[in-house]
Amino acid sequence: MHNNERPRRPRGPRGFSLLEIMVVITLIGLVTAVVSTSMVNAATQGQIDNARIQAKELAKSVAAYRLQRGRFPTMAEGLAALQNEDHGAPLVEHLPRDPWGKAYAYRVPGVHNRFAVDIYSAGPDGVFDTDDDVGNWKGDGDAP
Repeated sequence: MHNNERPRRPRGPRGFSLLEIMVVITLIGLVTAVVSTSMVNAATQGQIDNARIQAKELAKSVAAYRLQRGRFPTMAEGLAALQNEDHGAPLVEHLPRDPWGKAYAYRVPGVHNRFAVDIYSAGPDGVFDTDDDVGNWKGDGDAP
């Protein structure tokens, strides 16, 4: 060893560089974005499934109305006819609202169910008669 050289000290643990920290933060952000998008999509799909189930349950009540009275409720009567007590107890106590807070629409004869009725929600966009309407007709998620 030369006189003017200092003895080498062992280096302590090396820290992370700014670049490494930025890469980790970016990756965490990407993972968070993917997970949150998946959760929003799952929540929307759950609302769609719930609306379809409610529409089908209301359609069963309309079928019971038809058995009791020999006809479907008219368009003017709508789903409110299911709450009528003229022939005993009402078929439904209260009419549910769709998962987005709107009343279900009623159409007789149905467009999707030509020999019955269509009961449907405006869907996530809140506008009736668009592609995202959800009703008592066979949907993509239904079993064959």
